[in-house]
Amino acid sequence: MLHRALDVVFQHMLRLVTALILVPLGAGAVGLALDHSLTVEARVWADKPTFTPVFATDRFTSSDPPAEIEAGILRELLATSAFADAVFTRVESGYASASPSQRRSAAADLESNVSVATEGTHLFTVSYRTTDSDRGRSVVSAIIAAFGTEVQAIDANQVGVTQAAVKSQLDVAQLDMNDAVRQVQTYQAQHSSVFNDPTYQTLLGQAQSKTDHYLSLQARLDEIKGSQAAVSVMQSSFFHVVDRPFVVPLTLDQHAPAVKFALYAVIAIVAAEALFVYVIGRRDPRIRSVQDVRRAAGLKPLGSVPVLTRTR
Repeated sequence: MLHRALDVVFQHMLRLVTALILVPLGAGAVGLALDHSLTVEARVWADKPTFTPVFATDRFTSSDPPAEIEAGILRELLATSAFADAVFTRVESGYASASPSQRRSAAADLESNVSVATEGTHLFTVSYRTTDSDRGRSVVSAIIAAFGTEVQAIDANQVGVTQAAVKSQLDVAQLDMNDAVRQVQTYQAQHSSVFNDPTYQTLLGQAQSKTDHYLSLQARLDEIKGSQAAVSVMQSSFFHVVDRPFVVPLTLDQHAPAVKFALYAVIAIVAAEALFVYVIGRRDPRIRSVQDVRRAAGLKPLGSVPVLTRTR
């Protein structure tokens, strides 16, 4: 069957190649004619801050390039409905009263039409495909603004959780310290002389140890409060827009309808041509190879001659 299929391919080579070229080109041209979308893009500069909060997220201490860190976080946020709500609330005044289906549609729009790419160690881009350039600029600006707010909230929440945990430990440590000091004072009041008293020295050492523990937790809590205050003001130091949203000249990427139509046409025409070759090879009774002679006549061929064209 392979030899018959190859013979059919070579027999109709010109038609097959012509169809394989012209059909995808035609489909791509149709997709290009029907596509009225454009791309709005903004470039954002990312950097690591000079001040690193002690209890903030691990993105401050990661060895990855700043642009890759910020772009990775933004890609994850774009897949969430909460972030889509935060974006479109900034774009549309009445979005807060939108129905659940409208919210799902808006989230799907962001996930499918927004792309984030890095262009170096510090620079990354946010692109949005749309048919309305003005709305596209508003959406890209809202994405950047919502992203800045979200990462700041993530850092603040991380510091806040740590602060709450340390504050709880501090309260317990304060109670232990006060109890230890009270035991020392009570023992001292009950004994006329405590000089070289081993029990008194033990109680005094315990009180000193618990006091030191309390003071260390107090210093740690003060450090966390400093980090929390810094989180709210340091965002602009490592995240700012370099190029505000602008319309990108027409480019054909993998999401463009022309590319999709052409790709689908290639798949369809290859499948159709494979089916054509299979049917012709099966249904055409003509002998196309030496194997056909052996199979049809049961004889061993001695040789073959080329097809002679008629000449005048």
